[in-house]
Amino acid sequence: MKKTIIALAITGSIVISGVVAVAAQNSNKQDVLSSQEISKKALSYVKGKVYKIELEQEKSGPVYEIDVKGTKAEYELKLDAKTGELLKKSTKYNTSNLTGKKIGIARAKQIALNSVKGKIRKAKLDKEDNIYEIEIIKGKYEYEFDINAYTGKILKKDKEKITSAKKGNVISLRRAKQIALRSVNGVVQQAQYNQNNGLYEIHIVKNSKTYKLNIDAHTGAIINQRDGNSVYTASIGNIIGLEEAKQIALNAVGGVVTSANLDNEDGVYDVEVQSGEFEYEFEINAHTGAIVKQQKESISQTFASIGANTISMENAKQIALSKVSGTILSANYEQASNLYEISISANGYEYEFDINAQTGVIVKQDQEPLENTAINNDAAIISSQKASQIALSKAKGTVTKIDLEEGVYEVEVKDGTYEYEIEIDAKTGDILSFDKEYED
Repeated sequence: MKKTIIALAITGSIVISGVVAVAAQNSNKQDVLSSQEISKKALSYVKGKVYKIELEQEKSGPVYEIDVKGTKAEYELKLDAKTGELLKKSTKYNTSNLTGKKIGIARAKQIALNSVKGKIRKAKLDKEDNIYEIEIIKGKYEYEFDINAYTGKILKKDKEKITSAKKGNVISLRRAKQIALRSVNGVVQQAQYNQNNGLYEIHIVKNSKTYKLNIDAHTGAIINQRDGNSVYTASIGNIIGLEEAKQIALNAVGGVVTSANLDNEDGVYDVEVQSGEFEYEFEINAHTGAIVKQQKESISQTFASIGANTISMENAKQIALSKVSGTILSANYEQASNLYEISISANGYEYEFDINAQTGVIVKQDQEPLENTAINNDAAIISSQKASQIALSKAKGTVTKIDLEEGVYEVEVKDGTYEYEIEIDAKTGDILSFDKEYED
């Protein structure tokens, strides 16, 4: 993606430099709006001062990314460079509290996982901005969180569909087969990529036996190799397997492994283990198996609510609908951050609201065009309220989460003892699946 910084306006005025003028000349060939014109367009959507403009070339055409600073919030806008049409809007409200003690990365991870139950791909502290940046993979999507390092509030949550370009350093299926065949010289019977765990699963037949290999899609390392009920730890480049790294961590403290992955750049396995009231983070040398780093952190407060929940989900929905009149796509209460997350479809856009569950204040609002045309046709699907009623006819309790994804409502119901997960066809109202398990 080609990116050109067009202008920087700290005081509200646009400054054009010689370099920018050249960029503008090149941009004119594409009939894009000037920096002054696009600034006016941006300020028609939000109020404030433009302090950063970038011109990017995407597959669909040129776009402007514009940062605007308002009195109560900062906005990140993506506009069509030719028409000025709003393509995406992200709002960060000024709710930072930079006093007290940081919550710790373990708690930040749990806050993100309470919002999206997937696999953590990356977690780090941005010391300059005092936020934890968490990336989670779930199915076909990648979620990115910015979490206040002091309050634990989710300041930003982005969801993006994973594409082949997004995968970046993921090796090809052909390459994965070659790696597997170097280990077992036979015939590939089955080969597929599992996005949930980032592994290629390869089955090879040799001498009437079937060998099953799991290969890390990012590093090419063979995580494990099975022949019937036997498991062999294999390696690429003389490194130990992931299962062996997990066992090394468990031998040190006992407990349950909650996360494990290979950091190919540093040559270490990052393993997290929960044992009792503590979470342990290990860095294990991928070549020698030696523990090079070990950290311990209390997680006794991880699941505590940051604030008392004083408004109902229906109240939160009404607050969101008072801002945008449309159809609710999803509604979810996040206990860790004490926020309601409401998603609404209206006029071809999806609006996402984060609402403080104690005060009812909207702390974040995002807007971007809907990609799924089926969802745009609101009359073609049942409402979230109707989906909730259908779910409660099957399981008595309280609806704690409802999402609409690819024409299916995913409804979560809790009754204090059990947690139910129900999938409902958004067009017919038919129950597609029903799961019941003890509530943690």
